[in-house]
Amino acid sequence: MTTPHDKLLALTGRVPSRCFWLDLPSPMAAEIAGRAGAELCVIDTEHGQIGPETLTGMLRALDLSKTPALVRLGDAGAGRVKHALDAGAAGVLIPYIETVDEARAAVRAFCAPPLGQRGMATGVSRAGGFGADKDYARSWNDTDQNLDPARDSDEILAACRGMIAAADDKAKLAGAFPWPGAGPDRLIAEGADLVAVGSDVRALGQSFAAALAACPLAGDSGG
Repeated sequence: MTTPHDKLLALTGRVPSRCFWLDLPSPMAAEIAGRAGAELCVIDTEHGQIGPETLTGMLRALDLSKTPALVRLGDAGAGRVKHALDAGAAGVLIPYIETVDEARAAVRAFCAPPLGQRGMATGVSRAGGFGADKDYARSWNDTDQNLDPARDSDEILAACRGMIAAADDKAKLAGAFPWPGAGPDRLIAEGADLVAVGSDVRALGQSFAAALAACPLAGDSGG
C-alpha cells in the first residue's frame, strides 16, 4: 500500500505515479478508489456528471486515505478554478489552453495575490454509448483527419514524447492517458510522471459485461 508520504512525493516531485480517473458522481466510489492505493486520483468535472456539492464530497472521501486529487475542469474560468481549490483539490487540470494569454489567465486564477472546442470522452459520455459506439469519435465530424488511437498510435506517441520532453525542460510534471497503442507501462517508460491506470466507468461496464458473459441464457449467442 502506498503511504501518504509516497503520495505527496508523487504529487510534488518527479516520481512516476499512478492515478484513477473518477467520472461517477459518487463519494463512495472515490473512497474505494482512494483505499485501493493509487498515488493520485483525478476527478473529472468536464465530461462526468459531477457537480460542486458532489465534488466536495468526493474530495472528503479521498481525504480518508490521504489520496491527493486533481480536478479536471471544463474551462479556465476563474470561478471554477477557485471553487475546486477551495473545496480541497490538490490541483486542477484545465483543457484547451491554446495561447500564452490563456495560459497566463489560468495561472492567475490558480495563484493567490500578489501574483472551447469539444472533447471526445467517449468512454464516459452518453452520446458515445459509454464506450459502446466505437466509431463515435471518428465519425463525429465526418472526416478522416482526426487521429485514431489504434491506427495512428505511433504519431500520437511521438507527440506525447514531445510534450514530455517540453515538460521536462521546464521542470514540470507530464501526465498521459493511455490509448490502445500505448498502455500505462509504456507511457511510464517514455517518461510520463502520471498515468491513468483505471476508470470507474470502464471498470463497472467491463464487470457487468463479464458477469453477463459468464451466465449466458439459452439461445444467447453473445451478440
